[in-house]
Amino acid sequence: MNVGDLLEDVAKEAGVEIGAMKDRVATYAAERAAHLATIPVTDPGYNRALRVERNNVAMQLGLDTTRTADAADARIVGFIQGLLLFLAGVKTA
Repeated sequence: MNVGDLLEDVAKEAGVEIGAMKDRVATYAAERAAHLATIPVTDPGYNRALRVERNNVAMQLGLDTTRTADAADARIVGFIQGLLLFLAGVKTA
């Protein structure tokens, strides 16, 4: 296996994490929508509840995106460091 193939594998793993993140956020959004469905649209607080839930989903998406990106970055940096050590002929204990 060449270096390009290994790097592609790392990138695919990051893609799997992104897919899982998308599923988590979609599930969370569905839960929040189900909660909104329990509030009558004519309720005086409905618009506020809608804004709150919109912000909750957006915040969840932002948090998940950051966590996923951090994990992918760490994996890629670790891969590159290991590759450089290997190519330099350094033996790790």
